[in-house]
Amino acid sequence: MKDINAQALLAQVMDWKDPEVVGRNASVLQLLADYKYNHYQRFGPGKQFIESLALWLNQFDKADRKVALELVHDKLIFISEREISHLVKLSYPDVIVQDRLQLVAEENEIARYKVAALAKHRRFEELRIRSLYLGLSDGAHTNELRRASNGAISNEQIWQAYELGDAKAEDMLEALRKSLAIGNFSPRPGENPSGKERFSLIWLVDDFSGSGNTYIRYDAEERKFKGKIKKIYERIYEGDLINPDYYEVSLLLYVATRQAIDHIEYWSERFTNEKGYKPLKVHVLHPIEKYSSLSASHDAAIIEIAKQDRYYDERASDEHIRIGGTSDAKLGFAACALPLILSHNTPNNSIYALWGPEDKSFFGLFPRVSRHREL
Repeated sequence: MKDINAQALLAQVMDWKDPEVVGRNASVLQLLADYKYNHYQRFGPGKQFIESLALWLNQFDKADRKVALELVHDKLIFISEREISHLVKLSYPDVIVQDRLQLVAEENEIARYKVAALAKHRRFEELRIRSLYLGLSDGAHTNELRRASNGAISNEQIWQAYELGDAKAEDMLEALRKSLAIGNFSPRPGENPSGKERFSLIWLVDDFSGSGNTYIRYDAEERKFKGKIKKIYERIYEGDLINPDYYEVSLLLYVATRQAIDHIEYWSERFTNEKGYKPLKVHVLHPIEKYSSLSASHDAAIIEIAKQDRYYDERASDEHIRIGGTSDAKLGFAACALPLILSHNTPNNSIYALWGPEDKSFFGLFPRVSRHREL
């Protein structure tokens, strides 16, 4: 009964008079809702997609509602929790293990196709033990990644933060020393002159990047690099957790736009070259290519609506948005103009009309909860 009422409300908002039109549109939208959209985790108690869609469309002028609905019908990309979970499960065998096999092949001059020989090599097991995994946000799914490794990643190798306290770091190093002692592993000649056992492979893990600015960027005014990647590299050289004589840093993203990938690779290369650090390796399981973004050439009507002041709340134009190089968030952070929804929260790289918080004068179809508290 609730679905029927929501569909009736939607028909009223869209001014659909023909029962055939109502039935055709309602059936498609209800299928999408049941399959994915009802599972958006930021919907309020008792609220589902069709009802939210009707209330969202009602904010638009009648002349613009058809275009707004076409955005949902034809352009929306919704990545469900089940799909993210699938990517997490692929991460260890398809990315992490393959990278370690490549390192063993290069160090020992073994052909890369000799997988059995590489996997049996003592160095392969040693590098498994010397691997450290750090979550870059609460979307990193580090617990699920650990479970998906079938015991290859231990609790002492993984942490849901990229900034570790001294006490936790020491606990992890103590567990590392014990694991290496059990396997009778010792540093290779010249590899660890300090004599302290440390981690060598650092995996930075996150679920999504839309622009890459959070990870690495250059502040022209202050003439310095900023971001999580910069902090990680500084920790390598300033702390005792990671071996500065032998290390590899890898960024593992479950989903990322091509814009973000290009940005991270471009600026991380300049950062590491300037500081004399080893280069960052970027791994993305599911890249979102540039053609997925909304553009003036292919989506002129949608872009025109998204840019209008009446479909925006200026309170969204805060200091965090300006880091992306734009004065407002109408087309999203860094003007990414994505039509993307993640089931746990809509990224602010999508157009504002999709993610505007519920307390704003214009709210989004999939309201976002910001990571930053407004003052």
